[in-house]
Amino acid sequence: MRIWILSMLLFQIACKKETIVYSHKIIANNTVNIELIKTMQIPEKAMLQGYLFVYGNACTPSSKKIKCKALEVLKIKDECEKKQMDFIKKWFKNDVIKALKMQKCPNLANKASIQNKIKELTITRNADTIKTTIHVIGMNTSQEKNWDITQTEAYLIKNNTFIKLD
Repeated sequence: MRIWILSMLLFQIACKKETIVYSHKIIANNTVNIELIKTMQIPEKAMLQGYLFVYGNACTPSSKKIKCKALEVLKIKDECEKKQMDFIKKWFKNDVIKALKMQKCPNLANKASIQNKIKELTITRNADTIKTTIHVIGMNTSQEKNWDITQTEAYLIKNNTFIKLD
């Protein structure tokens, strides 16, 4: 009986999944957290890639944009490559607004009248919930408008997709 109880206890410990809980700044102070990106899991990489695509202007070979530095760390040479687009579209297929923005590539051309700069991006994870806070500044030169926005969005990770919670 003792052996059976001990076996069951060991089985429960071995099968217990560790809950993922953390909050990390991926981009801050015009710097990309390179080591963190290298160790990110697939859902976090998909979240980061989706936000870089939707909120950042396209990269050029000589670009020094923070978005381009992050894509380089992710080993993405061309964010419009079919394989790359299919990857982020799969993860964001349940987010109507992001899915719509992913219909054309690039989302924001390098020389477009709308220019965004990602100032800060934080990803927070608690088990199967992932939350992203992004701070973007930008301008629309044709309409002479500027913006400085910070927004947070939360998603449930389910079957290799994100389901928006708010």
